[in-house]
Amino acid sequence: MKKLWILQTNKQEFLNDCQDFQVYGVSDPKYKKLENMEEGDILLLRLKHDGNNYAYLGPFIASSNKKAWVSSITKRKGIWGNVNAPGNNSPRWINQFPWCIFLIPADNYINALRALNISRSFPACEPIGSQVSEEIFSNLIQDEYLPTSKANGYRTMRGVWVRSRGEHMIDNWFAEHGIVTYYEKATYLDAIRIVPDWYIPSLKIYVEFLGLKGESSYDNMWKRKEKTYNKHGVKYITLDEHDLVDLDRSIPMKLPELKLKGFQ
Repeated sequence: MKKLWILQTNKQEFLNDCQDFQVYGVSDPKYKKLENMEEGDILLLRLKHDGNNYAYLGPFIASSNKKAWVSSITKRKGIWGNVNAPGNNSPRWINQFPWCIFLIPADNYINALRALNISRSFPACEPIGSQVSEEIFSNLIQDEYLPTSKANGYRTMRGVWVRSRGEHMIDNWFAEHGIVTYYEKATYLDAIRIVPDWYIPSLKIYVEFLGLKGESSYDNMWKRKEKTYNKHGVKYITLDEHDLVDLDRSIPMKLPELKLKGFQ
């Protein structure tokens, strides 16, 4: 049975590189029980922030198969490999933490930091049993997901406060069609906080409603956001006021993946 591991970092830039290069590194895999990690084990990356708060990213699958940016593996200790990689296309921390495992996003991977809604703590770098693993995964929450209220906002049928009439219509359309979405859940790209309008985890796609398109400040903001998405290969679609006329047509047309998932 595959084990769950929590792997921690205290620096946002370390986590960013783990995410971008799909790798996690340590100075020595003999630390704690890391040598016992096996191919296919389940991983959560944990970021310590704001004192003693934690945010989680994942889940990932542990792999020994090197990524394309790796020049060579000079040594092996179980699943861990000592990585040799060019400095201009590798994690910033690779020289300090050269012993690496490679990360494969799991089927239920969510590209967003989540909080753990459990009061007790869990050790990093040690295997976690299946019963506790289930408890952890069932209590990973998006703490910005259900705000209590928003000034001048609109509350949707699933209890989410959104910013405009258009977002209200779109969020209700997703809810009516049984499509799980996360509204305005921040993610980090290039250490820049990005807040998409919606993320659809089943499709791994972001949805942006360009409700203020045509206003110069808004258009400039969107151009920067779009450039970041394209740089990182993020899948996204955009909707605007014209799409609100017939969401039953416009959303499935822009998201043909919905039909492949069985949504009508």
